[in-house]
Amino acid sequence: MPTTSHATAYGFVERLAQDLKDARFELPAFPEAVLRVQRALQSPDTSANDVVAILSSDPGLAANVLRIANSAAFRPASGEITDLRNAVSRLGFNMVRTVAVEFAMRQLRRRDIQSVVVRSEIEAIWRDSLKVASLSYVIAKHYTRVNSDQALLTGLLHALGRLYIVMRAEEMTDVSTAGIREVADGWQATIGKAILESWGLPEPLQHAVEHQDDTETEFAGADETAGPGVAAGAVSLTDVLVAAKCLVAGDGAPEARDVPALGWLNAMKNQGAAAVLDDHGEEIQSLRASLGE
Repeated sequence: MPTTSHATAYGFVERLAQDLKDARFELPAFPEAVLRVQRALQSPDTSANDVVAILSSDPGLAANVLRIANSAAFRPASGEITDLRNAVSRLGFNMVRTVAVEFAMRQLRRRDIQSVVVRSEIEAIWRDSLKVASLSYVIAKHYTRVNSDQALLTGLLHALGRLYIVMRAEEMTDVSTAGIREVADGWQATIGKAILESWGLPEPLQHAVEHQDDTETEFAGADETAGPGVAAGAVSLTDVLVAAKCLVAGDGAPEARDVPALGWLNAMKNQGAAAVLDDHGEEIQSLRASLGE
């Protein structure tokens, strides 16, 4: 993992390494109810009633669940949802996880942060997370057998490690902007995976976050037995996240054809993987709007 030439950055890395060793990951301003939701959903015995009880303990979080359940991307044909029980039933547990994390990240954006650099980085992480999450959802839904709700959550959480690093950097005023970004680039996947493991999130999600930058890994491609326009079942949550990140980073540039990790999606799209952005632009934008952009 890279470090910078500055002694302060070395000290920063040492702190992160100690956090990993101690499994100590506290995200400032993350509402307790959000963490309780994550912990509760670790157990297969958790019921919808249990989740509703936790959501009800935080009016802001409860309102956010209702807002997203009634948003354009998730609104049911039967009409407006006005109670939490129906909202949880409509969204499902994976989406409730996603809504809780989205709420917590918006709370972080509203936090009084002194450092202009840290505030700017948090805003950038927020925007990037929404882009990757919405694209992960669309890719999973239309081109794979991967659960699209889990893909959405994975995309939203992929930069959680970076968020943690940036928030920790606020404590060290002598770390430069370049130093923060270099450390974040090298450590975000490892830290992110460790946080998700501590939350008890599913292993495939942890694996995807840990390997989100494996752009040199190439999947074989589409399989006719999977149905029209759907990739083989072997396409994983990791493949979906890596593909979404590649397309977001390149803004759909033609060079996407040359990225090994996009080989399977390129093979399914005559115009290349970047065409996903145009073909599903309206759906992607609707998701981003529903998640609070």
